[in-house]
Amino acid sequence: MEYKKAKLKKKRQSRVYRPLPVHSKDRQPLSEFQPNSFIQNGTIISLTDFGVYVDVGTECDGLLHISQISSTESVSFVAHPRQVFSPGDVVENLYVYRVSPELKKLQLSMLTPEEREIAIRWNNDLEEEQEDEEEEDVERITLDELSIDDELWGEIKRVTNFGAYIELGAEVDGFLHFMDHPFFGTEQYKGAHPSAFMEPGQRVRVWVSNLDFDKCRIKLTAIRPESLPVLRREILY
Repeated sequence: MEYKKAKLKKKRQSRVYRPLPVHSKDRQPLSEFQPNSFIQNGTIISLTDFGVYVDVGTECDGLLHISQISSTESVSFVAHPRQVFSPGDVVENLYVYRVSPELKKLQLSMLTPEEREIAIRWNNDLEEEQEDEEEEDVERITLDELSIDDELWGEIKRVTNFGAYIELGAEVDGFLHFMDHPFFGTEQYKGAHPSAFMEPGQRVRVWVSNLDFDKCRIKLTAIRPESLPVLRREILY
């Protein structure tokens, strides 16, 4: 009996007491909160592998995800919430991350809106760097593999006063002079800037007109070379 009493006492002491009863009328509805709303403090109710549930005086507990826990100087990486919190701890300076009154869901963050924006930009920059690295890992066409009059498809990357640089999947971008474009000299684009008939993102069919191995340059033309055989449709009788 003494053992059972001690066990029951320990269990009661381990319980987390909420500042307000669960069904108290003083609890705030989620409809009163917006993303980035400031909440002064809350009480840790329970811990999970992915975060902690916090009682902030609303109609339901909020989830403080592990990714939204600001680490202390002694903990640079939070592998589990138990490294930072225990049930019953009071956590201060919280922000509403996401809220859905319809679904009765509240997500919290210890990061300020400014810190979250910096983290988002950092993650975006990291993703762009990874994409660039992946692109660099792709095997590209070398100048030695190209020949005059080779037909290629490419994407216009940049337009200048003299023409456009085109991504071909080669080790360097090719250059298409505006005079080598079929629209040059036409009545519609007479005297127009190259950007009038060439724009970034546009896919074009081009042919290699010159290769400079010393300067590592590829000169292109969008006019089909006359040296290539003329394609004729076969007439069937």
